[in-house]
Amino acid sequence: MTNVTIITKIRFFAGLAPVILLVVSTLVALALLDFGNIPSTVKEEHLAAIKYADGLDIALYKMEWGRTQPDGVQIVVDQQRRFADYLDSASGHLFTAEQRAKLDALAQAAKPTLDAFRHGDPHDEVLAAKLRDLHSKVTDLENADEIALDQFEDATRSRARELVALLIFAGILVPMTCFAILWFLTKDARSEMRAMRTELETVADAPVAKEPTLARILEVFDRALTQLGFPKPNPMLAEE
Repeated sequence: MTNVTIITKIRFFAGLAPVILLVVSTLVALALLDFGNIPSTVKEEHLAAIKYADGLDIALYKMEWGRTQPDGVQIVVDQQRRFADYLDSASGHLFTAEQRAKLDALAQAAKPTLDAFRHGDPHDEVLAAKLRDLHSKVTDLENADEIALDQFEDATRSRARELVALLIFAGILVPMTCFAILWFLTKDARSEMRAMRTELETVADAPVAKEPTLARILEVFDRALTQLGFPKPNPMLAEE
Protein backbone atom coordinates (compact mmCIF):
# COMPACT_ATOMS: atom_id res chain seq x y z
CA MET A 1 0.00 0.00 0.00
CA THR A 2 1.38 3.41 -0.99
CA ASN A 3 1.96 5.78 1.89
CA VAL A 4 0.43 9.26 1.74
CA THR A 5 3.31 11.70 1.48
CA ILE A 6 3.53 15.12 3.06
CA ILE A 7 3.24 16.66 -0.41
CA THR A 8 -0.03 14.83 -1.03
CA LYS A 9 -1.42 16.07 2.27
CA ILE A 10 -0.39 19.65 1.56
CA ARG A 11 -1.90 19.55 -1.92
CA PHE A 12 -5.13 18.08 -0.58
CA PHE A 13 -5.68 20.70 2.11
CA ALA A 14 -4.49 23.50 -0.17
CA GLY A 15 -7.09 22.46 -2.74
CA LEU A 16 -9.89 21.77 -0.27
CA ALA A 17 -10.66 25.40 0.59
CA PRO A 18 -11.01 26.61 -3.05
CA VAL A 19 -13.31 23.69 -3.89
CA ILE A 20 -15.56 24.43 -0.92
CA LEU A 21 -15.54 28.15 -1.73
CA LEU A 22 -16.47 27.38 -5.34
CA VAL A 23 -19.48 25.32 -4.26
CA VAL A 24 -20.56 27.86 -1.64
CA SER A 25 -20.12 30.76 -4.08
CA THR A 26 -22.56 29.07 -6.46
CA LEU A 27 -25.07 28.56 -3.65
CA VAL A 28 -24.67 32.14 -2.47
CA ALA A 29 -25.14 33.46 -6.03
CA LEU A 30 -28.39 31.50 -6.37
CA ALA A 31 -29.53 32.70 -2.94
CA LEU A 32 -28.84 36.32 -3.87
CA LEU A 33 -30.93 35.90 -7.00
CA ASP A 34 -33.78 34.67 -4.79
CA PHE A 35 -33.36 37.65 -2.46
CA GLY A 36 -33.45 39.95 -5.47
CA ASN A 37 -36.89 38.58 -6.34
CA ILE A 38 -38.33 39.22 -2.87
CA PRO A 39 -39.73 42.73 -3.59
CA SER A 40 -41.52 41.57 -6.74
CA THR A 41 -42.82 38.46 -4.94
CA VAL A 42 -44.25 40.58 -2.14
CA LYS A 43 -45.78 43.06 -4.57
CA GLU A 44 -47.13 40.66 -7.18
CA GLU A 45 -48.24 37.86 -4.90
CA HIS A 46 -48.82 38.70 -1.25
CA LEU A 47 -49.93 42.31 -1.62
CA ALA A 48 -52.11 41.29 -4.56
CA ALA A 49 -53.83 38.71 -2.35
CA ILE A 50 -54.57 41.39 0.25
CA LYS A 51 -55.81 43.77 -2.47
CA TYR A 52 -58.24 41.19 -3.85
CA ALA A 53 -59.55 40.43 -0.35
CA ASP A 54 -60.15 44.16 0.18
CA GLY A 55 -61.95 44.25 -3.16
CA LEU A 56 -64.28 41.49 -2.02
CA ASP A 57 -65.24 43.47 1.05
CA ILE A 58 -65.79 46.67 -0.94
CA ALA A 59 -67.96 44.81 -3.46
CA LEU A 60 -70.19 43.56 -0.63
CA TYR A 61 -70.61 47.07 0.79
CA LYS A 62 -71.44 48.44 -2.65
CA MET A 63 -74.09 45.76 -3.10
CA GLU A 64 -75.76 46.82 0.12
CA TRP A 65 -75.53 50.47 -0.85
CA GLY A 66 -76.74 49.78 -4.40
CA ARG A 67 -80.04 48.33 -3.22
CA THR A 68 -81.05 51.78 -2.00
CA GLN A 69 -80.41 53.43 -5.35
CA PRO A 70 -82.89 53.90 -8.23
CA ASP A 71 -80.88 51.56 -10.49
CA GLY A 72 -80.11 49.25 -7.60
CA VAL A 73 -80.64 45.98 -9.49
CA GLN A 74 -77.97 46.83 -12.03
CA ILE A 75 -75.55 48.00 -9.32
CA VAL A 76 -76.02 44.76 -7.41
CA VAL A 77 -75.47 42.68 -10.54
CA ASP A 78 -72.32 44.62 -11.44
CA GLN A 79 -70.89 44.29 -7.94
CA GLN A 80 -71.65 40.59 -7.82
CA ARG A 81 -69.67 40.19 -11.03
CA ARG A 82 -66.82 42.14 -9.48
CA PHE A 83 -67.08 39.96 -6.39
CA ALA A 84 -66.81 36.83 -8.55
CA ASP A 85 -63.81 38.29 -10.41
CA TYR A 86 -62.02 39.15 -7.16
CA LEU A 87 -62.80 35.69 -5.82
CA ASP A 88 -61.29 34.07 -8.90
CA SER A 89 -58.23 36.34 -8.80
CA ALA A 90 -57.67 35.68 -5.10
CA SER A 91 -57.62 31.93 -5.77
CA GLY A 92 -54.42 32.41 -7.80
CA HIS A 93 -52.55 34.02 -4.90
CA LEU A 94 -52.81 31.44 -2.14
CA PHE A 95 -49.70 30.24 -0.34
CA THR A 96 -50.95 28.56 2.82
CA ALA A 97 -53.53 25.95 3.72
CA GLU A 98 -55.25 28.52 5.94
CA GLN A 99 -55.73 30.90 3.01
CA ARG A 100 -57.18 28.09 0.91
CA ALA A 101 -59.58 27.07 3.70
CA LYS A 102 -60.78 30.64 4.27
CA LEU A 103 -61.33 31.27 0.56
CA ASP A 104 -63.19 27.98 0.09
CA ALA A 105 -65.46 28.78 3.04
CA LEU A 106 -66.18 32.22 1.58
CA ALA A 107 -66.91 30.85 -1.89
CA GLN A 108 -69.27 28.21 -0.56
CA ALA A 109 -71.22 30.72 1.53
CA ALA A 110 -71.23 33.47 -1.10
CA LYS A 111 -73.16 31.81 -3.94
CA PRO A 112 -76.47 31.04 -2.16
CA THR A 113 -76.31 34.24 -0.13
CA LEU A 114 -75.72 36.52 -3.13
CA ASP A 115 -78.40 34.73 -5.17
CA ALA A 116 -80.86 35.35 -2.38
CA PHE A 117 -79.63 38.92 -1.96
CA ARG A 118 -80.30 39.76 -5.60
CA HIS A 119 -83.96 38.83 -5.34
CA GLY A 120 -84.64 39.07 -1.60
CA ASP A 121 -86.32 41.63 0.60
CA PRO A 122 -83.94 44.46 1.59
CA HIS A 123 -85.34 44.34 5.12
CA ASP A 124 -84.93 40.59 5.60
CA GLU A 125 -83.00 40.15 8.86
CA VAL A 126 -81.97 36.58 8.01
CA LEU A 127 -80.42 37.77 4.76
CA ALA A 128 -78.74 40.66 6.56
CA ALA A 129 -77.20 38.20 9.00
CA LYS A 130 -75.88 36.12 6.12
CA LEU A 131 -74.30 39.23 4.61
CA ARG A 132 -72.63 40.03 7.91
CA ASP A 133 -71.32 36.47 7.91
CA LEU A 134 -69.85 37.06 4.44
CA HIS A 135 -68.13 40.21 5.70
CA SER A 136 -66.74 38.15 8.58
CA LYS A 137 -65.43 35.49 6.19
CA VAL A 138 -63.78 38.16 4.04
CA THR A 139 -62.12 39.52 7.18
CA ASP A 140 -60.89 36.01 8.00
CA LEU A 141 -59.41 35.79 4.49
CA GLU A 142 -57.69 39.17 4.92
CA ASN A 143 -56.22 37.99 8.22
CA ALA A 144 -54.99 34.77 6.59
CA ASP A 145 -53.36 36.83 3.81
CA GLU A 146 -51.54 38.98 6.36
CA ILE A 147 -50.42 35.90 8.28
CA ALA A 148 -49.07 34.42 5.02
CA LEU A 149 -47.11 37.63 4.44
CA ASP A 150 -45.70 37.44 7.97
CA GLN A 151 -44.71 33.80 7.37
CA PHE A 152 -42.97 34.80 4.15
CA GLU A 153 -41.08 37.47 6.08
CA ASP A 154 -40.04 34.96 8.76
CA ALA A 155 -38.94 32.47 6.10
CA THR A 156 -36.86 35.15 4.39
CA ARG A 157 -35.15 36.08 7.65
CA SER A 158 -34.46 32.42 8.38
CA ARG A 159 -33.00 31.97 4.90
CA ALA A 160 -30.80 35.03 5.44
CA ARG A 161 -29.48 33.62 8.73
CA GLU A 162 -28.70 30.32 7.00
CA LEU A 163 -26.85 32.20 4.28
CA VAL A 164 -24.82 34.14 6.86
CA ALA A 165 -23.91 30.90 8.64
CA LEU A 166 -22.87 29.35 5.33
CA LEU A 167 -20.69 32.33 4.49
CA ILE A 168 -19.03 32.25 7.91
CA PHE A 169 -18.38 28.52 7.54
CA ALA A 170 -17.02 28.71 4.00
CA GLY A 171 -15.36 32.11 4.15
CA ILE A 172 -13.75 31.91 7.58
CA LEU A 173 -13.83 28.50 9.24
CA VAL A 174 -12.78 26.39 6.24
CA PRO A 175 -9.85 28.60 5.13
CA MET A 176 -8.63 29.04 8.71
CA THR A 177 -8.87 25.30 9.38
CA CYS A 178 -6.98 24.47 6.20
CA PHE A 179 -4.38 27.12 7.07
CA ALA A 180 -3.91 25.64 10.56
CA ILE A 181 -3.51 22.13 9.14
CA LEU A 182 -1.01 23.33 6.52
CA TRP A 183 0.91 25.22 9.22
CA PHE A 184 1.09 22.07 11.33
CA LEU A 185 2.21 19.91 8.38
CA THR A 186 4.82 22.36 7.11
CA LYS A 187 6.11 22.99 10.62
CA ASP A 188 7.02 19.31 11.01
CA ALA A 189 8.44 19.19 7.47
CA ARG A 190 10.56 22.29 8.13
CA SER A 191 12.01 20.78 11.29
CA GLU A 192 12.82 17.53 9.49
CA MET A 193 14.48 19.31 6.56
CA ARG A 194 16.57 21.51 8.84
CA ALA A 195 17.71 18.35 10.62
CA MET A 196 18.55 16.80 7.23
CA ARG A 197 20.61 19.87 6.28
CA THR A 198 22.49 19.71 9.59
CA GLU A 199 23.26 16.01 9.16
CA LEU A 200 24.26 16.57 5.54
CA GLU A 201 26.78 19.22 6.54
CA THR A 202 28.16 16.90 9.21
CA VAL A 203 28.65 14.11 6.67
CA ALA A 204 30.08 16.51 4.10
CA ASP A 205 32.91 17.41 6.48
CA ALA A 206 33.93 13.78 6.89
CA PRO A 207 36.84 12.44 4.73
CA VAL A 208 34.64 9.65 3.36
CA ALA A 209 32.47 12.30 1.65
CA LYS A 210 35.21 12.77 -0.94
CA GLU A 211 34.52 9.37 -2.47
CA PRO A 212 32.87 9.82 -5.90
CA THR A 213 29.76 7.76 -5.20
CA LEU A 214 29.02 9.35 -1.85
CA ALA A 215 29.93 12.79 -3.12
CA ARG A 216 27.39 12.44 -5.95
CA ILE A 217 24.69 11.37 -3.46
CA LEU A 218 25.51 14.27 -1.14
CA GLU A 219 25.35 16.66 -4.10
CA VAL A 220 21.86 15.44 -4.99
CA PHE A 221 20.70 15.93 -1.41
CA ASP A 222 22.34 19.35 -1.25
CA ARG A 223 20.66 20.50 -4.47
CA ALA A 224 17.25 19.19 -3.36
CA LEU A 225 17.45 20.89 0.05
CA THR A 226 18.59 24.13 -1.57
CA GLN A 227 15.62 24.11 -3.95
CA LEU A 228 13.30 23.50 -1.01
CA GLY A 229 14.64 26.59 0.75
CA PHE A 230 17.32 25.03 2.96
CA PRO A 231 20.63 26.08 1.36
CA LYS A 232 24.07 25.41 2.76
CA PRO A 233 24.73 27.72 5.73
CA ASN A 234 26.79 30.79 4.92
CA PRO A 235 29.76 30.76 7.27
CA MET A 236 29.82 34.58 7.15
CA LEU A 237 26.35 34.72 8.71
CA ALA A 238 25.42 33.80 12.23
CA GLU A 239 23.28 30.71 12.81
CA GLU A 240 19.54 31.33 13.27
